[in-house]
Amino acid sequence: MEQIVHPILGIGFGPANLSLAVILEEVGRLSDAHFIERSPGFQWQDEQLLSGADIQNNPFRDLAMQRNQDSPHTFIKYLASRGALTDYLHLNAKFPLRREYGAYLAWVAGAFADQVDYGRSAAQLTLQDDEDGNEVFRVRTQDGRHYFGQTLILGTGRSPRIPHPFPASLGDTVFHSTRYLSSINAFNDQDIRVAVIGASQSAIEIVLNLLERPNVREVTSIHRSIGFRLKDTSPYSRQVFLPEFVDYFHPLPAAVKRRLRTDLRSINYAACDQDVIDRLVTVQREYDLIGSNRLRLRPFTEVTEVDTPSGHGPHRLTMREINHHTYDSLDADVVILATGFKDFGISADDERYHPLLEGVAHRLPLDEEGIPEVGRDYAIELKAPESASRPLRIYLNGLCEASHGMGDAGALAMLSARASDIADSLLTPPAPSLPHPAHEALR
Repeated sequence: MEQIVHPILGIGFGPANLSLAVILEEVGRLSDAHFIERSPGFQWQDEQLLSGADIQNNPFRDLAMQRNQDSPHTFIKYLASRGALTDYLHLNAKFPLRREYGAYLAWVAGAFADQVDYGRSAAQLTLQDDEDGNEVFRVRTQDGRHYFGQTLILGTGRSPRIPHPFPASLGDTVFHSTRYLSSINAFNDQDIRVAVIGASQSAIEIVLNLLERPNVREVTSIHRSIGFRLKDTSPYSRQVFLPEFVDYFHPLPAAVKRRLRTDLRSINYAACDQDVIDRLVTVQREYDLIGSNRLRLRPFTEVTEVDTPSGHGPHRLTMREINHHTYDSLDADVVILATGFKDFGISADDERYHPLLEGVAHRLPLDEEGIPEVGRDYAIELKAPESASRPLRIYLNGLCEASHGMGDAGALAMLSARASDIADSLLTPPAPSLPHPAHEALR
């Protein structure tokens, strides 16, 4: 069977790689690219399409508008195609509903259906020689198919962060927020008590959604901070979502990057928008007035142990108040982890690289902390053997918060700019490959 080697092979076809497909079409190179996506069709945050949830992003910072106002793939063109532009403007809404923006993204994805194989989950990434003796990437999918590419674009999104002590308890009743709707809907005919871990926008949206469900008897919100804090939405702070900030951030030493990310954390993490905070405070006040304990908030608290039942009983959570160092327990039928995603790093909650890169780990260039070196163009150039005629590059599309700053944390605002950076690099002929001095095993 003929081995088809794609010049550009993309893993994942969410908003990040969709935006890249848009610009490759603009420059006439779309035929060079092929993508595989594990979902059976295009989807974006389907598990978190909650009633009233918006995107927290100016909708005109979309897949193409900042770069090409004439693109057929802008949010405005989507609204116009549906005859909905006037209605949308009449809403006077700051941000569109998440459901509407998801429909826009799916509308654009429909134009690229020929470039995507859906229902193909990447299981393993390795290297092998093609028919001409040149190294190429080989991706094996869960169903045993193989895809080959000269350059790889990794656009899978970051790995969910599962804090201690929950990894051993994951299953139908303990799950990350990325599985929220399908998992919680399985309990629609059961009377349940739910614990939500985390103080993020996702956490407060989930708490509000749970309180709208008549089968949820009790909701306990557990977080290490004082409560749901207001997100820093100052235009000055939100410069982190501009390309200029990436230029500023990328060359900084690793220790300085960590400090700066901690300083700026409230712009995007463990913080919420004013509207959802107001909604929850109102609900809490209503419960106080009628003497209901259906909603319980546990600030300054962390879960230290989980007693997972062998049958169908509740989970017993042992909780520690982090300031007074007191302990108590809570029984919950369902535990939801709204705990965010892993970054590349050395802390207990980080991973050194995406798990799919394990098969090429011996070829990754590493910094002094053992983290892969990622260029400003989002590329990792693999260490090369002396016989290599060209360098192999893996582009990380939407995985680089640790190296490129908060704008790379799945933020819709940076999609177009990042895709432009990657496309410019892809279309620049690479310099001849040189053997990496530290990679003696290949000599």
